[in-house]
Amino acid sequence: MPVELPAVREHDFEAAVSFGDVVELRLSGSSNVGAAVPFQHLVDQFHTAICDATITDVVVDIVTLEFMNAACFNVFVSWLGLITELQPERRYRLRFRSNANIRWQQRSLHTLSCFATDLVLIGESA
Repeated sequence: MPVELPAVREHDFEAAVSFGDVVELRLSGSSNVGAAVPFQHLVDQFHTAICDATITDVVVDIVTLEFMNAACFNVFVSWLGLITELQPERRYRLRFRSNANIRWQQRSLHTLSCFATDLVLIGESA
């Protein structure tokens, strides 16, 4: 399954995936409106690359993500929609690694977890 997916770099925002012992999407910086389309494209490619694998969890590391605009945050909502369209035995969970010192993360992730309580897990690193 190791697939090479290009990172998204848009001004101060970066999104990169890695396939190793842990399948991970790492976000950092501060997203802007211009990042939404390339970020959506990356998530769509990422989902396609892993949806047929025996992946049970994807770590979404946002520890160093200072800000995310609504357009980029909606990519997570779309992603959850893609996951729920999979057969139940092929669904995977998103394990968010967040930063307790960045308040928007806690509020937004809590709201996101309400959309799919069985697919979104939230942990803090700071």
